[in-house]
Amino acid sequence: FDMVQRSDISPNLDILPGGPIPPNPTELVARDVLERAIARLKERYDYVILDTAPIGMVTDTAIIGRVADMCVYVCRADVTPKAGFSYINVLRRERKFPKLATVINGLDMSKRKNSYGYGYGKKYGYGKGYGYGYGYGYGYGFEAGDKKK
Repeated sequence: FDMVQRSDISPNLDILPGGPIPPNPTELVARDVLERAIARLKERYDYVILDTAPIGMVTDTAIIGRVADMCVYVCRADVTPKAGFSYINVLRRERKFPKLATVINGLDMSKRKNSYGYGYGKKYGYGKGYGYGYGYGYGYGFEAGDKKK
């Protein structure tokens, strides 16, 4: 944990950079060293977020997914190929991850002629025309003008 760095963004955010790509990354994440490292991080932090390459691009992401409490598949509106969404459905149907959520960002509903949206809860969303949520009944957001707490 000597390589953990304090973030300039928030005093409550630490970062553990990946460093140089080793010659055998898949072999490294397939060993039990990953489980032990994540277990130690969970003792110290409330949340451990692993940012990986898009699933399907490399096998590492699927292997790392086994230690995750939840996998979040981030898609950018009008950029992510439709096949990517089909793959998410395959992952969900085959139960590849215990919990799988999808976030669509970059979606400006005010520029859409025909659109449908669904949200629930008080203060759902992030700014005008944007929103995200995950899981069942979980979500985070604040309305434009609200201050972060």
